[in-house]
Amino acid sequence: MKRIYPLIFAIALSCSSEPPEEIRANRFLDSQSTADQLGEISRLTDDNRSVYPAFAPGDSIVYFHRLLVSEADDTTGRSPWELIKPFGIKIADKELYTLSSEYKYSMGTPLKGGLDDIPGEIVVKEVGSPDGEILAYETIIGNDLSSHTVYLTRGDSTIQLTFGSQPCFIDRFSNTGRYLNVICGRRSSALVIFDMNDNTGYKIPNDGNVFDYASFFSSDDKMMVFIRSDKQYSLGPSFFGDIWLLRFHD
Repeated sequence: MKRIYPLIFAIALSCSSEPPEEIRANRFLDSQSTADQLGEISRLTDDNRSVYPAFAPGDSIVYFHRLLVSEADDTTGRSPWELIKPFGIKIADKELYTLSSEYKYSMGTPLKGGLDDIPGEIVVKEVGSPDGEILAYETIIGNDLSSHTVYLTRGDSTIQLTFGSQPCFIDRFSNTGRYLNVICGRRSSALVIFDMNDNTGYKIPNDGNVFDYASFFSSDDKMMVFIRSDKQYSLGPSFFGDIWLLRFHD
């Protein structure tokens, strides 16, 4: 089992009318202790050829697409969709089987418009929580694509969630709106899960040479799956990898 290490982010809220310099005064800090209050992760697949994981109704099975070849040269001159098929894997015993039809995978529904750009930054993505009470938005500075930063707005208050030299990208809100997932990094990446209930951010650790992304929550937010990829195989902008499962403690 692998444990998850927490990042604590400031809970003091800055008024959305304040300048970006004051908003940026909020920092989330690395915790020095190992945390097990969020959950534990385990690997569901180990062939490095999975993508687009999603929970089936009932949350006991994970659907995904699997690459059917094991050598990169086998993909030359062929349509990617000829090389992948939908599969299912049972969480309890990891039994694998093929699906007779496709399943629906959603990357979440970004909002369109509604926010003005803040001074010096351009809003490039907005995603609302399921109840509409929280808005997460992603900005860049000018044309600097490495400057992606994530903010969180509740009512008339705004905090900046991500800081530092690594760009961060919104992944998705959970089904109950309790969690917001953010992908931090470009050449390699880590998932950070922000818990809206306790104002804590949890980073899922890795060795720094992989790409963690494509998270998906169970219907009750008690579990989450995501892809960990070494980027050996790709499907357009998406990368095949292994499916990892996070079980939340509460």
